[in-house]
Amino acid sequence: MASPHVRSNGAVGPRPQLPAFCRTRRPTTVMVTASSLACLRGLVLLGLLFQLSTLLLVIAGPVPPRPVTSPNTVFRPGVIPVTPHQTDEQHDLLKLPGSL
Repeated sequence: MASPHVRSNGAVGPRPQLPAFCRTRRPTTVMVTASSLACLRGLVLLGLLFQLSTLLLVIAGPVPPRPVTSPNTVFRPGVIPVTPHQTDEQHDLLKLPGSL
């Protein structure tokens, strides 16, 4: 395989050069302050908190659906709606004193 600097007619041309910013060898220093480290620590703790809350939600499992209440008994005071699985005796125990 021919090198990239060899031309098709066999003549050797100038080699390709890297851009100037790649050729300079200046040492780069980055100033790290205590406040930037504290902010980074806060972000890490926030991320861990979100991961923990997600894990707890996954472990808890799905939430069972709420029982459906009839819309005509929701806003009437003194009326306790009967769910389909309650017996008449259980509903009588839930009645408020003084209601029929």
